[in-house]
Formats: sequence, C-alpha cells, structure tokens
Amino acid sequence: MKLDNYFIKFTENLAYLDLKDSSSYPILEDVPLPIYVDDIQSGIMTGTMSEKIELENFLDGMIINIGADKDFLHNEEYKIILTNFLDDISKYASSKAMAIADKDINKALLLLRGGYILNPIDNYNAYLYARFLWPQAFEAKDKFKEDFIREALNILQNIISNDENFAISYYELGNIYTNLGEYIKARSFYNIALQKTDSIEAQDEIRDKLTEINDNAEIEEALYFIGKSDYNGAIKKLTGLLSNKKRADAYYYLGVAYQNVGQYENSIMAFENALDAGAEFRELYNDYAVSLFLNERQIDALEIIEEGLEKYPQDPRLVYNKIQVNLTLGNIGRAREEIDELLSYDDLTDEIRSNLLTIKDQFKI
Repeated sequence: MKLDNYFIKFTENLAYLDLKDSSSYPILEDVPLPIYVDDIQSGIMTGTMSEKIELENFLDGMIINIGADKDFLHNEEYKIILTNFLDDISKYASSKAMAIADKDINKALLLLRGGYILNPIDNYNAYLYARFLWPQAFEAKDKFKEDFIREALNILQNIISNDENFAISYYELGNIYTNLGEYIKARSFYNIALQKTDSIEAQDEIRDKLTEINDNAEIEEALYFIGKSDYNGAIKKLTGLLSNKKRADAYYYLGVAYQNVGQYENSIMAFENALDAGAEFRELYNDYAVSLFLNERQIDALEIIEEGLEKYPQDPRLVYNKIQVNLTLGNIGRAREEIDELLSYDDLTDEIRSNLLTIKDQFKI
C-alpha cells in the first residue's frame, strides 16, 4: 500500500529502550521497546518514571510502531507482548486515540492504524481510522493526498460489506463525498445512514447534512443531464430548484440548457438572472453573448462581450466571439485588428488559431 511509505516516516518519532530491570515483566527481556518520543518525560532519562506509566507508554509505542512500519523486525514479538497485557488491542488503541486526537492527530492516526493492522475486523477501530485519515488529504501537500481518500473509502466500504447496518460508516462516506464535491453520492449515503440509525440526535444531524448539500446534488444531477444531452431533463431539474432558491450557478446552467434546445429568449433571461444573482465567471459572458447573437441581437452581444472583457481582459474566447460579431456587422477593419492581436496570444488553442487563419483567408484580411 502506498500509505506504508507515508507512515514509515513516523518511525523517526520513536525511541527504543531496554528495561534496566525486567524482573517484573520477563516477557519484555531482550526486546527493544519502542516509545513515542513526545511521551518521554524527564523521568525516563532519570529512571524515576513509575512502572505502570512506563509499561503503558511501551504498549502505546508498540502499537504506534506497528502502525508506522507494519513490516518492522520485532512486530511479531510486539504482538505477543500486547496480547499478554491487553484483552482487546484494537479497542485499547481506539480509546487511547480518541483521548489524544485533539492534541496529536498523528499519534492518534498511528494508534488507530496499528489497531487496524492488528485487528482489521474491529469495525469501530477501522471506522475511526478512516474518519481521522481522510481529512489529512485536505491538509497534505505531498504525493499521498489521494491515497488518504482512497484508503478511507476502501476501509468504510469493507466495514459495510462486513456489517450493512453499521450506520456511521455510511455517514462518514457521505462526509467524504461531500468534501469531494460528489453530492449525489453523498446524498445517497446520508439517506442510507438516516434509515439505519435509531438515534434521534444522529438523525437530526444527518438531516442537517442533507439540507446543506441537497441543492448542490440537484445541480450535479442537472449537469449529468446536460452531459448526456438531456437538456429538457436539466431544465426540469433546474427550474424546480430555482423555484425554491435563487442560485447564480443554477441560472447559468439553465441558460446553457435552454441555449442547446434553441430557446434563446429563455436562455438570455436565465443568463441575465445569473448576472443579477452575482455570477462571476467568464463562461457566462461567452454563453450569454452567443445566445444574444443567435437571437439576432448582435449589438447586445457586443456589449456583453465588452463587459466580460472588462473583468477578464484578453480572454481568447471572448475576443474570438467579438471578432465573429464584428464580421457579421460588417466591421471588417476592427475584426482584422482583433484577429492580429489574438494571434499574438501565447495561450491560444489550436482550434481558435486554425479558425482565425481560415477567417483571414475567407475575408482576405
């Protein structure tokens, strides 16, 4: 697993000690005992730490060591020691992780991962590991970013496979997909979690989540319809959403759908509403201008393009559409200047460059 390469760096946070007197714990003889460096107090160095605390720190260190490096040389010995002192290793790991998660998320993750490696069928420990793991993807700036998400998803899906009534796994899957912007999936998992939990408090929390994402899920469904060229399906979905809440992005996508079925007046109205609702993205100005142009409102199309260029100067698509409108209006000289300027852009697509050369040849400019 790729995350093995991520977690192994935490072995640097471990120190290995030998007990000066192992008579109380003969099972610990001749084994290098790991301890999490941050847990070492001055008492370790002076020999004044009590045996009870010392043993607990070693047990934590063994679980952390296994979580950091599942192939470590002494892991089998650690498993025997842990089994000797703990009735339920993964439950112990979960308890310790929950106690320190707010203060040291890395230590909590290592404890949970160690518990998961030692007992992957403990659904609660596995759930906690996944729950604390995936948010690291949004904190990480390294190459393991996607692996945090992937492993968390796999763990939660495995839990459901083992116990289809483990409601909090569905809830956590909903949280992950919400953060990924996949709202239809998130809504589906939240709904399953709602069905499978008996807690009134948990049900209220899930309903709040559903309320938060429902509009985004509706827009995602509309985009699915647009992607499948089912523009009437998108129009139905978006008009239903907009009857309850005015959203700039919903108006924009509604305009796109109307444009694709040739209802340019409705498309223009939707794009106007998008602007009025505060939409700020360059595609809106381009699509708005196209609908005006196709509705034979070339002067209005030019005005919208100019408005767009004030906010997005030298946008190649806006300038290209401006050239097309000027050619239609017979402004050949102006179009020639704009073509020459646009051909100088470094970020020009091959499609636009080819079209411009064709226009120059066609109009002899």
